[in-house]
Amino acid sequence: MKRLRITPLNIASALLMTWLLWQMIVDTIGMGTIGWIFLLLLVLVVADQFFRLMLRSLKRVWIAEGIFVVFVALAIWILRVW
Repeated sequence: MKRLRITPLNIASALLMTWLLWQMIVDTIGMGTIGWIFLLLLVLVVADQFFRLMLRSLKRVWIAEGIFVVFVALAIWILRVW
């Protein structure tokens, strides 16, 4: 088995799926929101694969994905405030 490489986008995807499952169990989330969350999950998976192909070093992948996660979080925060 190939060595497992955990990255920030893997962690973000796992946290997103955990939150989504919890919201579905508690039944506080609508079907429209679930679709947007699955779209975000797809973007995270594609971005993770893109960073892994472009940057072979695990250290560089962590730095690039960490910056990407911070940038996306700031963009979402700015859009929600605006």
